[in-house]
Amino acid sequence: MTDPTEEGPAVSPWRLLIDGPADGAWNMAVDEAILADYLAGGEARPPTLRLYSWAPAALSLGRSQEAASSCDPRFLHEAGIHLVRRPTGGRAVLHDAERTYAVIGLLGRPPFEGGVLAVYRRIASALEAGLRALGVEARAGDAATRGPSPRDAGAGPACFDAPSAHEILAGGRKVVGSAQLRRAGGFLQHGSILLDSDEERLSRAVGARTGGGRFTDLGRLLGRPVGPDEVDRALVAGWSERFGVRLEPGALSAGEQDLAARLRCWKYDSAAWTLHGRVGDRERLRGPSLSR
Repeated sequence: MTDPTEEGPAVSPWRLLIDGPADGAWNMAVDEAILADYLAGGEARPPTLRLYSWAPAALSLGRSQEAASSCDPRFLHEAGIHLVRRPTGGRAVLHDAERTYAVIGLLGRPPFEGGVLAVYRRIASALEAGLRALGVEARAGDAATRGPSPRDAGAGPACFDAPSAHEILAGGRKVVGSAQLRRAGGFLQHGSILLDSDEERLSRAVGARTGGGRFTDLGRLLGRPVGPDEVDRALVAGWSERFGVRLEPGALSAGEQDLAARLRCWKYDSAAWTLHGRVGDRERLRGPSLSR
């Protein structure tokens, strides 16, 4: 079967957002606000690629993950690590020495037709190309390499303990962890690209032993420090190569900024959401900026 992404380049450039460090609540609010803006009227818009980092460091929980069994609050407080819950699924990720990517767009149109794994596969191919540009030989996992889901008995709380299908491995170890949200014809996929890693710090953050040689980072793979600017250039090159598009630097729209601010206030800064995955006042989140 021919891959639709190989039939020809997209006509319109993708929007590229390169953001500086921000706290976890803002980062998650921005990702969701961009998705909401597409769903409110983005039929003619190409996808967005957003690259960003976190300050202070944060532990992000998956959408349905139990907070009580997935983090050590005392250690997080002592280490100055924030706790946030993602709108996407999966297990806990420590966002510290890493670069996060987010891809947001509409489903059912090139290059993102098909189901969840089809979209994962196409994004994975761009991540592979970007890592090759850095000098890292990486490949996407498949169903045979997929690790336990968060609901499997004995599954640990940390995302990087095991790869899921089409997450990125280097030397058999996970180096990029990703999660996806699909909503009303649109999607958000974001993921963590490890620049450096600290198994002990991750273990203490999630309150359980992790690692055991199951993940690695770009610094170890390349034998030198790797900075976010270098990673951004490589990812942009990989996206351009894989999808045949130009990525045009842009900025959040006024509507996206407004909705992100409200999502942060009513959702991502909320203890009900962070600890229990619930939002009390949904109507405030479905406000005017969703319908423009």
